[in-house]
Amino acid sequence: MYSSTQLSCSYRKQHTGSSLNNAATNNVIAPSPLKPLGLLGLMIACVVVFAITYSAKAHSADNSVALMSGSSNHWYKVPSEDTVTFTTEYGDVVIALNPSLAPKHVERFKALIKSGFYDKQYFYRVVDGFVAQAGSNDTHDKEQISPALLADIPAEFTLPLSQDVDVVESRDMFAPKTGFLDGFAVGLDEQRGEMWGLHCPGTVAFARNSEKDTASTEFYIVIGQAPRHLDRNMSVVGRVVSGMPALQKLPRGDAQYGGVIQEVTDNSKIGRALVHSDNHPNYYIQQPKHEEYLSRTNTGKTLDNPFFHDKVYAPRPVDICYYKTKATLNP
Repeated sequence: MYSSTQLSCSYRKQHTGSSLNNAATNNVIAPSPLKPLGLLGLMIACVVVFAITYSAKAHSADNSVALMSGSSNHWYKVPSEDTVTFTTEYGDVVIALNPSLAPKHVERFKALIKSGFYDKQYFYRVVDGFVAQAGSNDTHDKEQISPALLADIPAEFTLPLSQDVDVVESRDMFAPKTGFLDGFAVGLDEQRGEMWGLHCPGTVAFARNSEKDTASTEFYIVIGQAPRHLDRNMSVVGRVVSGMPALQKLPRGDAQYGGVIQEVTDNSKIGRALVHSDNHPNYYIQQPKHEEYLSRTNTGKTLDNPFFHDKVYAPRPVDICYYKTKATLNP
């Protein structure tokens, strides 16, 4: 497995071919070679993997959601107008947007989608274990696009802290506290009165140049481990609620080019992007007060499960990017 990817805060592809706009690259460490296990070792490994997989399957938003009976107020109903779909060769990717985290960026994202800006475009930069990026305006005829859709957006890295945030963890490594706002992972600083979206797997955010107020059309989706070093430095607009397997199948770019794919094909293409209408079924995101979520995080903190034997450091802090709230069409 790759280490956490390091890069500067500049993502946007320049107009001069497929090079990045500065010397920032990804310091990717190759996977360590595994020693042969032998038959007995393989059998033991399979048993362990089965045990872990059995308890962890429910963490995927794309798996069927087996939930305890929870009251309706334990689910956040994502408004149709804040739900968007990107079609790809490998299936649809559905994204729930949260205007409370970055209202101007969410507004721009939906306006670009409604204008057809992303149709027939590509996930032109895909870094294994990191992000899938799309939305370059290099291939558009700018004379046909409203200048307002191409203008830079003032950064929305943090916003005033909402009273509706549910705090889950107060011993996070990257924030004073972490929790959820309507099921979206956030960091918060009560002394500063601030909150911000976290870079968990499936997070959707706007890309930019090194200067903070330079986001305009490009976005990225986290497809690997949580790059939390980007928290408070990028404008987060939402999270994937369905379709992560489709993103994982996208062709990868070469590390020597910063993950930029030199020759894109239809396998990287966005067929169409659309904002949902009222006729679309609504997605629901689990609230952290839901009984199933409370039970899951309690196990993570206390290790109260026969599988765990060493509990020296329990209760432990939990990583809410791992203990994500679930998403479903049928709560």
